[in-house]
Amino acid sequence: MINPIKIYVKSMDSLSMLIGNIVKFLVLLMIAVLAYEAVSRNIFGTSNKWSLEITQFINGTYYLLGGAYVYLIGGHVRMDFFYERWSRRKKAVIDICTFILSLAYLTGLLIGGISSSYYAVKYNQTNYSAWGPPIAPMKIIATVGIILMLLQNISELIKDIVIAFGKDSSWIKNWSVDNEF
Repeated sequence: MINPIKIYVKSMDSLSMLIGNIVKFLVLLMIAVLAYEAVSRNIFGTSNKWSLEITQFINGTYYLLGGAYVYLIGGHVRMDFFYERWSRRKKAVIDICTFILSLAYLTGLLIGGISSSYYAVKYNQTNYSAWGPPIAPMKIIATVGIILMLLQNISELIKDIVIAFGKDSSWIKNWSVDNEF
């Protein structure tokens, strides 16, 4: 296998793992915001306009930036009833075929994400709520998450090609086995 390709795969896998291991702590931040709101509302009788929306933004960030990590460890939904019974090589061939669909989907999302982010920044778009926070940061995070998914998808394609064509795949780390939920 060509060294730059190995470097790309190892770098992308490591980046996805790093971001996933950082982003998972956003759940604790969401819990803290919701607990603060519950205490504020039930004990002090004051409600905050921002608490629900900020929780949604944190959850969106967690979901969008964690997508590449979940893809890396094999956590996305599959028809495991069939998939798990196949050989490693057959799984790789099927994954290569489905790459085209996911590439088309992610490319469409990326085009929309870039356009939407540009619009939100250009016109200082805000959310239609009482709090009215700027929406651009969330749209930019969504676009970054899509880019990470796309790059991880390419990394997975390279690994699948190596496995499908019977090349030396000893350098490929099996993250799903090494890093269980």
